Amino acid sequence: MAKLGMAGMQPKGLLVAAAEARGWVLCVGAGTSNPVFPDWQGLVAKLILRDDDLAATSELDSLRKAYPPDAFIQAALNRLEMDEEEFARNLASDLYFDAKALLPAAAWKTFLSALNARHVGEISLAKWSEFLAVISDHYPNLTAYSLADTVAEVLDTAIKPAAILSFNAEPLFASLINASAAVRWGDSRTTDVIDYVTHATSNRKRGRIPYEFCHGLLPVPEARRRPALSSVDKLVFSEGAYLQLANNAYSWQAESFIRAAAHHSVVFIGLSLTDSNIRRWLSWVHALRLKELSETGAPPVSTIHYWIAKEPARDVEKRWTEALVAHLGVRLVWVADYSDIGPMLRRMLSLA
Repeated sequence: MAKLGMAGMQPKGLLVAAAEARGWVLCVGAGTSNPVFPDWQGLVAKLILRDDDLAATSELDSLRKAYPPDAFIQAALNRLEMDEEEFARNLASDLYFDAKALLPAAAWKTFLSALNARHVGEISLAKWSEFLAVISDHYPNLTAYSLADTVAEVLDTAIKPAAILSFNAEPLFASLINASAAVRWGDSRTTDVIDYVTHATSNRKRGRIPYEFCHGLLPVPEARRRPALSSVDKLVFSEGAYLQLANNAYSWQAESFIRAAAHHSVVFIGLSLTDSNIRRWLSWVHALRLKELSETGAPPVSTIHYWIAKEPARDVEKRWTEALVAHLGVRLVWVADYSDIGPMLRRMLSLA
């Protein structure tokens, strides 16, 4: 039977215990970056508009309902006949389109500067402060904003995350962590706090948190081109790339995720657990864990991963959602609204 989800004060200190036992990993998806960046469906809609033969996106509504977003992105790649680099530039342009349209020119420049900075000391403290002000003024309810402040607060403690896995192809959350850390420390410290990991061969240094871009990293548009700050070859947007990843258990992304799920408690925020690759990887790890527990004589019951999600209005939907991830070793942590996700993470770390 699936374990009931937790809410309110129930999860308090949960990640403190996890940090002491096995460490914890934060896994983020597109929901943490909304509305700065569009979700998959929003990105598909923008790609469709690049087809000059279309009078309106409504012409493809029936197809959009029948096929998943990654299939449509693959179709756009096929139809627009672009090479990998050109398609990546167009994806980046579409991904950043809404933010560019909303932000005033000066704020947009600050935004790009922050997202194109890999290290805390790469831009000034004043610039990091300006970036946080831009986010606070224009996106006050952004989930990544509150999460980054929490991560920055625990960077120098025993309860910091062992790693951060991102299924976004943009560096917004990473930049917010750098900004929050810079402002929190002031001029007293400019050392790096996270390592961008975009390939199996990416540089890592002891003491830093690896920030792993599991779906690749698009270049920041209009910014100085920096090959180390993008990984177009690792993008998992199109169906072709997704299926290749699904068929390779030894890919860098699979290895990173499986390692995290096998050795740590993973906290999922801003993504739905409908991704078949994530479900496959979790099921492998969970089945092995149950088998080993059974062999030691312990009860074969285990849920060491947590998914913070908005609580459905109806109890029956809650119970079914809990059952849909129980066999993956995942337990739900319910919040009343998306704005409560950041405070819930703080509660799980006993910071509130």
